[in-house]
Amino acid sequence: MAPKPYDLIGIGIGPFNLSLAALLEKAPELTSVFLERKPSFDWHPEVMFEDSLMQTSYLKDLVTPVDPTSPYSFLNHLVDRNLFYQFLNTQRGTIARREFEQYCAWVSQKLAHKLQFETAVSAVSFDGGLFQVQTARGLLQSRSICIGTGLVPRIPECAEPHLGPRVFHAKSPELKNVNLEGKSVVIIGGGQTGIEVFRNALLGKWGHPGSLRLVTRRKSLEPLDESPFTNDYFTPAYVDAFWGLTLDKKAQIVASQKLASDGNTPNYLLDLYNDLYRLKHVEGDTREIRILAYRKLVALSKTGSENYTLKLENAFYDQTEEMRADVVILSTGFQNAIPSILDPIRGRIAFDHEGRFQFKKCYDIRWDGPPENKIYALNFSRHNHGIIDPQTSLMAWRSAVVINDLAQRPLYKTESSPANFVDYGTKETRS
Repeated sequence: MAPKPYDLIGIGIGPFNLSLAALLEKAPELTSVFLERKPSFDWHPEVMFEDSLMQTSYLKDLVTPVDPTSPYSFLNHLVDRNLFYQFLNTQRGTIARREFEQYCAWVSQKLAHKLQFETAVSAVSFDGGLFQVQTARGLLQSRSICIGTGLVPRIPECAEPHLGPRVFHAKSPELKNVNLEGKSVVIIGGGQTGIEVFRNALLGKWGHPGSLRLVTRRKSLEPLDESPFTNDYFTPAYVDAFWGLTLDKKAQIVASQKLASDGNTPNYLLDLYNDLYRLKHVEGDTREIRILAYRKLVALSKTGSENYTLKLENAFYDQTEEMRADVVILSTGFQNAIPSILDPIRGRIAFDHEGRFQFKKCYDIRWDGPPENKIYALNFSRHNHGIIDPQTSLMAWRSAVVINDLAQRPLYKTESSPANFVDYGTKETRS
């Protein structure tokens, strides 16, 4: 006898689907299960350094913004571990990324009844009434699904032929075991991951490099804009105003907001600057240690058996530069990739001119199936919903939007009022 169909199957267990799973506990009439190929919860372990910090408040956890009474809050995690008072004494507004991972792992243990780890999904099809989710443990059926499979590393095209133990993305196993002692090291990328790799290499985490250079297209190591009016971008009211714009206008606005979501933590930049000052001007470190701004990697070639030549475009002086490296670490960010498990129904899904999902406002994808059978997707809608999409700031609110849509009733308050202090006007409608 086939198991009873679920109302929702979540594919992938990262923070976003974990938030959805936790908030679904308030709707026991909606049956759900979440599937993950890994053996347990983890969160970018390759780049989980001791000095890695969250860029959002711990109150923007999996549940608190829409349900502060939830037993799955970060504060309840502290109470459960008898850490509440000691945590308050740290006087922190943000927490370490490892601490956030520990909190998520704690929630995943509390939700063991609806999370299935070591359960890889191989394909998703649709039989006209239910989604057929093929897993390593057998076939599951559901009325709706939610894709939360995460991002994949973005690799510069010129680096792809050379990927291996000496040229690799920061989010890869090679980083853990790399030996940088005495080597010429180049890090590509000046975002938060790039500067964290740079600082940890500077301080000898993987041995002391003979030279260390960070290459970034940015004009400097620019700070995250954490000002209050900028933080209004990360509110339901702003998402509501943003939603009705054209795709071209959305793209322009998102590009202009880069430092609101992709800047570097100011305190981390201060610590890095102090490290550089101490090493160069107090301890007299004579190694070549440089931060190369306005540079774009345009070519990478192998020179000999253990050396690479990098060609850079310098947009500051409009010239080309070359340098050699023994190890190249790509901190070049991440990108969306439509998971291959959707191949059986891919022809029924609506994509835009850039091959991205077309979304409705409640985070369900446009497709030609019955309206009651939803395909939700989390962290795929930056082009539709704005810079909030890949961030943890509004993940609880987004989960609540999905749940309300799935339940077809307002289980959570998700409306955008009160209005933000910045007014963008009222969209005119023309007949």
